Amino acid sequence: MMTLRVDLMDLSTNALMALANPGFVKRAHKDVAAGALPSLQQEADGTVQALFEDGVRTSMGPGVSLRDATCSCSASGMCRHRVTLVLAYQASNAPAADSEASSDDAVPLGQAPATWSPAHFDDAAIAAAVTPQVLEQARKLALELPVATVIAGVAGSVPGVYLPMSQVRFFSSTSLAHARCDCKLGIGCAHVVLAVWAFRQAAQSHPGAAEVTLEVWPFGQALLEAADQLMRGPAAVRVQQQAQDWLWSLWREGAAQPLLGMEARYEALMADLSQLGWTWVREELDAVWQILQALARRSNRFDMDDLLCASAQLYLRLQGAAHTDGTAGTRLPASQILGIGQPGEVALDLLRLISLGMTCWRDDASEGASIIFADPDTQAACVLERAWPRSAGEADSVDSLLNRRVAGYPLRLLSGGQIVTKAAKRRANASLELGSKAQHTSVLALSPKAWDDLRAPLKFGTLQALLEHLRSRLPAGIRSGEAGGNWHVIELTELMLEHWAWDGAQQTLFARWDDSGAIALRASLPYQSLTPGAVEALARALSGEWGAVRALAGPVWREQGGVAIRPMSVLTEQRAIVLAIEPTSPQAMTLREMPLAASANQALLRESRYLLGQVMRQGLRHVPASLRSRLVAQATQLDEAGYAQLARLLRGVFEQQQAGAGLGSLSGLSMLLGALLN
Repeated sequence: MMTLRVDLMDLSTNALMALANPGFVKRAHKDVAAGALPSLQQEADGTVQALFEDGVRTSMGPGVSLRDATCSCSASGMCRHRVTLVLAYQASNAPAADSEASSDDAVPLGQAPATWSPAHFDDAAIAAAVTPQVLEQARKLALELPVATVIAGVAGSVPGVYLPMSQVRFFSSTSLAHARCDCKLGIGCAHVVLAVWAFRQAAQSHPGAAEVTLEVWPFGQALLEAADQLMRGPAAVRVQQQAQDWLWSLWREGAAQPLLGMEARYEALMADLSQLGWTWVREELDAVWQILQALARRSNRFDMDDLLCASAQLYLRLQGAAHTDGTAGTRLPASQILGIGQPGEVALDLLRLISLGMTCWRDDASEGASIIFADPDTQAACVLERAWPRSAGEADSVDSLLNRRVAGYPLRLLSGGQIVTKAAKRRANASLELGSKAQHTSVLALSPKAWDDLRAPLKFGTLQALLEHLRSRLPAGIRSGEAGGNWHVIELTELMLEHWAWDGAQQTLFARWDDSGAIALRASLPYQSLTPGAVEALARALSGEWGAVRALAGPVWREQGGVAIRPMSVLTEQRAIVLAIEPTSPQAMTLREMPLAASANQALLRESRYLLGQVMRQGLRHVPASLRSRLVAQATQLDEAGYAQLARLLRGVFEQQQAGAGLGSLSGLSMLLGALLN
C-alpha cells in the first residue's frame, strides 16, 4: 500500500523557489517536461528514494526539509536533484492526489485539511521539527513580547507571519520542515516556533481574521500587564515628555533657526530611546533631525512636506502608544507602535532583490543615493542607502555619483539590476547593508520580465485594488516605520494613457492614465539637475520608443480621488528603465500647463499645508503679522468650505500659544497636519 506524501504534494513552484532557488527549479522543470525523470521508490516509512541516470541517489524522509535531504552528488549544499525529486514525485502521484487518495492503493500520509492554518501544528509537531535548544530560544524570544502580524493563507496565498526583522511562510499544511524563514538559518529556527504560536493566538483572539497584529506572549495576561507597565513607567513618561518638548521647541523657534540648542537634546533623546527600545520613535526622531540637517546644508534632499509629515508622525506615534490599553486582542499593541522588540539588524539568508529605482541627492559637503529594491520572496520593499563626503571644488558631474561603489559594484549597475547576495543585513526600518566583498554578491541586468514575480501588497494590477490598499492601511503615525513602505509597482496593461505633457512653469513631466471606471492614475516627475536624463527617458518611454509601457514603480499616494505616483522606473515591452541612471537625450515634448489641484477644496487644503510649512520654517515666535493675517483668513476659508474642525484647530494653535499652552499648540498642530497630510 503506497503512502502519499502530502508534504511533498503541497510544494508549489513558488515554494520550491523559496526553499531552493529559481535556477534549480527551472532546470528541474525542464527535466520533468522532457521526461528525464529519476527512478522513484517509496519505502514503508514514507521515505522517497530517487535514482538518476548519472548514478546520483537522493533520499528524502518524512519531516525532512529540502536542505536536509541526502544526495550523493558533489554539491556542498542545495542541488537540483532534491528539487527534481519533489517535481517527479508530484508528477507520478498526480492521479492519486486528484482522486483524493481514496483508492485502495493510495493512502495519504498526513492528510491536508480542506482549510488549514499553521495553528493546527501542535506541540508534538513543533518538537519534531526543531531541537530542544531552538525551542528554548523561542521561549526566551517570546519573553520579549515580539509583535507579529499574522497573514492567513486565503485564495491560494501562503500563510505567513511578519516578526521583527524576519518573515516566516508555511508552504506545507502537514510538515513544519517546509516552513521558510528569511533569517540566516532559513529553516528550523526559533522564528518558526514563534510564528506557530502567533497563529494559535490569532485563532483564539480573532478567529477567521485575514490579518491580525498581536504580541506573542507565552505566559498570559500577567506578562502583558508587566510589559505595559514598562512602557508607562517613570522613564517612559519622562522620555515622552522630553520628545514632545523637543518638537515644541522646533515649532516655537523655527526649522530655519540655528540648531545648536537642539542638537544636544536630540542626542540625549536618541540615547534614551535606544535604552527603552522604542525603535520606531527613534527612527522618526532621526528622520526629523536629518531633514533639518538637509535644510541647514541647503541640500536638494530637503522638502518642507517631508518635515511636516515626519514631525506630525513622531507626535502622533507617541500619542497613539499612550492611548492603548495594553490588553490582549487589541488590534495594534503599544509595543508595535513604539517599535519595542525590534532588533538593530539581522543577517539574512540567500537574498534576491529587484531594483525599483533610485533617488539621488547632493549638497556642499556630501552626496548620496537610495536604491529601493523589491524582495520577491517577502513581497516587501527595502532600501540600500549610502552617502559619501565631498571635497571642496569637487566636480558636480552625474557620473561621479553613479560610479560610486557599494559591495564592489558601481551605483549605476546596482540600481539598474537584480541582486543575489549572501552578505546582506537588514535593519529594523527595512534598510539594507551589503557586505564589502563582491564575491558574495552578483548582479544581473533588469529585464522586461523583472517584476513578474511581484504581487500584492507590492505590485497591483488594478487601480481599484491599490486604492483599497492605501485606504485600508494603518495611519503613517502608528504603522511600522519601514523605509520604502510607500513604493509600489502599478501595472498599466488595463489602463489607457489619456495624455502626457511637459509643464514648463512647474518643470515637471505629467502623465495621466484612466481605467474603465472613475479612477485615474496621475504620474509626475520633476526635473532634477542631479538626474538630468530622467525626464527625457520617461518621455521617450511614454512616446512608445521601447514599446508600450507595461508598469511603473515609485512612491505612491492618494490624490484627487485616484492614485498618484512619482515614477522612478518604467517597464516597457522591450526593456526595464531606471530613470535616474539614464543618459541625457533631448526629446520633443508637448507643452501643457497642468493644474496643481482638481478642485477649489483641494487647492485650499494644499494652501493650508503650505502656510503651516512657513510657520514651521520661521517659528511661531517669529511669525510676521502678514503671515498671521493669512492664517486667520485661511481659517475663515476652511470654515466656509465646510472644514470646521480644521479651522478650529488652526485658530486654536495661536490662541493656546498666546495663553502659554505650548503642548496644547503642539497637539493642535500635529492633529491639523495629520488631517492635511493623510
